[in-house]
Amino acid sequence: MRDDAWTARMRAEQARLIYRNYPFTLSANLGLCLLVAAALRGTVPPAFLIAWCAAGAALTAKGVWDYLHHRLLVSTPAPQDVDAAQQRFALIAWGTGILWGAAGLAPSLVPANQVQQVLFPAITGMAFGGAAFLSTDRRLFYGYIVPMLGLTLLGVAGMEPGARVLFVSLTLALAFATLAFAHNVHAMIERSLTLRFENMDLIDALRLQKEQADYTNLSKSRFLAAASHDLRQPMHALGLLFESLRPRIDDAASQPLLLSITATIHTLEEQFNALLDISKLDAGVIPCEVQPMALWRTLARIEAEFAPVAERKGLRFALHGPGPGTTVRSDAALLDRMLRNLVSNAIQHTQRGTVLVACRARAGAVCIEVRDSGPGIAPALHREIFQEFYQVQNTERDRSHGVGLGLAIVDRLSRMLDHPVSLRSAPGCGSTFTVTVPVCPAAPAAPAAAPDARAAAPLPGTGLQSLRGRSIAAIDDDPIVLEGMRQLFEHWGCTWTAAASADELLDRLRAGAPLPEVVISDYRLRGGENGAQAIAKVVQFCGRPVPGILVTGDTAPERLREAQDSGHAVLHKPVRPGKLRALLLHLLDRSATATATATETAMTTTTKT
Repeated sequence: MRDDAWTARMRAEQARLIYRNYPFTLSANLGLCLLVAAALRGTVPPAFLIAWCAAGAALTAKGVWDYLHHRLLVSTPAPQDVDAAQQRFALIAWGTGILWGAAGLAPSLVPANQVQQVLFPAITGMAFGGAAFLSTDRRLFYGYIVPMLGLTLLGVAGMEPGARVLFVSLTLALAFATLAFAHNVHAMIERSLTLRFENMDLIDALRLQKEQADYTNLSKSRFLAAASHDLRQPMHALGLLFESLRPRIDDAASQPLLLSITATIHTLEEQFNALLDISKLDAGVIPCEVQPMALWRTLARIEAEFAPVAERKGLRFALHGPGPGTTVRSDAALLDRMLRNLVSNAIQHTQRGTVLVACRARAGAVCIEVRDSGPGIAPALHREIFQEFYQVQNTERDRSHGVGLGLAIVDRLSRMLDHPVSLRSAPGCGSTFTVTVPVCPAAPAAPAAAPDARAAAPLPGTGLQSLRGRSIAAIDDDPIVLEGMRQLFEHWGCTWTAAASADELLDRLRAGAPLPEVVISDYRLRGGENGAQAIAKVVQFCGRPVPGILVTGDTAPERLREAQDSGHAVLHKPVRPGKLRALLLHLLDRSATATATATETAMTTTTKT
């Protein structure tokens, strides 16, 4: 629809097009004037030629002045600037038309063949040149062509009777051809500008929609991060409290209930961890180390894990793996996660029949297929199933079927590793997911390393009692979480110091609390402080390196990157107590080894001295 705004844009663009060609047109007009004057010198009285050339030079000078003083305004014109520009164009157009129309009167005043031979081609060229230049705005073109050809027609009408009919006919034919040419050029320019404006409007609309989609996605991420943190916090405390409570309930009647509670907590943890995996992939904080790896090892682990699961469900699990010498280029952990998600998905959606993992060699690659005899997927849904939270046959949102993030994780890992994933499936025919992994020449087997005496010795953290007497400090502004950690660490026999902030913990250390061997801190603390900053304060107070553990429930990509870049170990809520204990043992053992090495080095240096 052509409203006032569209008309204003069209007029502004017409003005820009005319100004863009202004220098060439002005120079061509002046140059042709001088050539005509030179060609007619001696045939036309000098006074007429001088006056005519002076008029042409004056028009050219006016046009140059307009161009130099107004071209910046026309580059981004306001409506009033366009009106002024069109007035200046009209003055030059009318003046140029009259100038060349006056030249067209010469054949009737000076009846010489040379005048006709010089002027008629010149006027023809100026007519078509003006049609090409001024047809952007038809009003300007008519103001130019009418006086030019009108006066020329009067001039040829006054010629001798023998040549009059011929030149009148040629002038009328020139007028018709020029007008037709100008109308065609105008229509072409208008269509081009219309398409340009429509494309610009479409681009603006798409940009606006993209900005709205980005804002919506950012809002979703912020909501997910906030909701995830708020939900993970009580889940984290629940796991700690339950782990502290479970050893105190030893009657047989309560054991089934304890198992059910444990299974429920683990289900919630798995769902939260799936959300976290998506956020970590979007944040780019998962390292990807592509290197040669033995494919059969990964597939053997998957078979050992999922064959019993399939058997318990009454399914047959089969593996047709590659030869032991097949080596592929991939990240072992990420490829393992991809295949686990696909196999778990196949077992979950197959009620009877077989789940098969098979490998087929292709040129420079291995195609790993995960086939099932499940219900199949309609072709129209092959793209949607890789989207977050999309589940084909779980409209009731049965939590036992997961939350619909497994294939979304597979899709992201596929793009990260550059391992294309394809799907062949139809309703009632099962599904086949294919992961294409590049192969590489098998690396020569590394010689077996001699056993390390230190590695052969038992680690100092092989049992529950290994944490007894160790000094642990915790920083968390949630009292329920602190109470859960207190119950757990007291059960493990640790010396426990807790606070809601780094400053409060420092006050307790100054009051005589034992210096910590490990500091555990929530990442998001009150007052805008984060866990990394809090641990740094404790380390500075202790005057020696102290291992730190950051515990976070955030899923926001920027928070995940900050925690990952802090240099501390990171655990994501809800934290399983067994995983926390294993990490504590590892950090304490590593700290003890580093201390012993430093002491040994210092003693050696002292002895040498």
